[in-house]
Amino acid sequence: MMEKINDLPRWAKNLILQQKQTIDKLTTRICNLEKRLLVYENAHTPPSLQKNMKRIPRISSGKLGAPIGHPKYEREEPKITETKKYSTEFCPHCSSKLGEPENILRFIEEELPDLKSIKVVEHLIECFKCKNCGREITSKNNVPKERFGPNLQSHITLLKHDDRLPLRKVAGTLNRNYSLKLTHTGIMKIIQGVAKKLNEPYYEIIKQTRSSGVVYVDETGYKLNGDTWWLWTFVTENNVLFVIRKSRAKKVVEEVLGKEFNGIISCDGWKTYESFSNKLQRCWAHLLRESHHLKEKHKDFEKFHEMLKKIFKEILEIRLKPPSEEKRKELAIKMKLVLLGLAKRMSKHVHFEKFAKKIENGMDYWFTCIEYLEVEPTNNFAEQALRELIVQRKIMGGLRSESGAVTLEVISTMIATWKKQGKPLLETMKNYL
Repeated sequence: MMEKINDLPRWAKNLILQQKQTIDKLTTRICNLEKRLLVYENAHTPPSLQKNMKRIPRISSGKLGAPIGHPKYEREEPKITETKKYSTEFCPHCSSKLGEPENILRFIEEELPDLKSIKVVEHLIECFKCKNCGREITSKNNVPKERFGPNLQSHITLLKHDDRLPLRKVAGTLNRNYSLKLTHTGIMKIIQGVAKKLNEPYYEIIKQTRSSGVVYVDETGYKLNGDTWWLWTFVTENNVLFVIRKSRAKKVVEEVLGKEFNGIISCDGWKTYESFSNKLQRCWAHLLRESHHLKEKHKDFEKFHEMLKKIFKEILEIRLKPPSEEKRKELAIKMKLVLLGLAKRMSKHVHFEKFAKKIENGMDYWFTCIEYLEVEPTNNFAEQALRELIVQRKIMGGLRSESGAVTLEVISTMIATWKKQGKPLLETMKNYL
């Protein structure tokens, strides 16, 4: 080939050289663009970062409504606060007296009460000076310590952190509903004051998390004053804990759970967790998501994806009708060998080698949920807990100060925990204030 090129005239050689340089430039550019595109097209890309990617529609069963056997949903009848009775004494047609009714039609109307201006209470405390001993006397009183009452403080905090309203919307809602005008700064000071009062129950949740047998952990990036910080969540049976730290390292897990933590951690494949504890459950949802992504890119991977789904289905069946603990341990060992063999076969393909290595690295942690039935095979509890704050992150764009981060983690922890425990948010927050 080179001999043929050398035989060409000089102008042809120059043209081939120019084309080769152009091809090299375009190849380099394509590689760089593909690397940038990986941010938006990989198995771990959250929906919030996906660009121009249409979700695969679910196949409809063709039937509308709830499946057969699903319990009917009906609202509980509200407590009656007022009764209006309508009666007729005489027949409108013949003017005869009607007597007792044969039937009573019943209709319930639910309506909001008329909105009123905010209640403003003036407290006047009489002070005296004793003519006999000369001492100053202040009348006993029940004056509140703050200008704004607990009901208003709770309402403002929930508007911001549960209803996800920006400060201007909180101010607008208060003005529209109660003719109460507050500045953005005033609203933030009220919310920060609420966070300080919730510090004690917040640290109590940290203590309870440390003593839990199973903790579901996850983390996501969160901008603070332009820098990337990390929002962590630690979910237990009864609590949801949030912390915001500058680090994504092991020291955060040690700070929250303590070095003596002896429970099981459900997590993704981030190396921090393995360096902290050897009692882990790796998330099958993450594994199957990445497996599905490989199947979409490489047809050769479809058989591996189906086998992984089969193993996961077997995990669910064992947990649904669990045998004895000894039998479950035997099953876990057998399934581990099957998964290891599958990973070895994957590693022979250059495109699947990295994924196979990921499976092998977590081999001791894929089947913890079979031996310990209290552990879920996925980390969905932690991911679901983060979603609420991810939506708030999209609305706010980030945080401006470390004090704002403290306020967010405390209030979000208490709201998420009360929801998990089925407690009414407004009344529960008022009790703490």
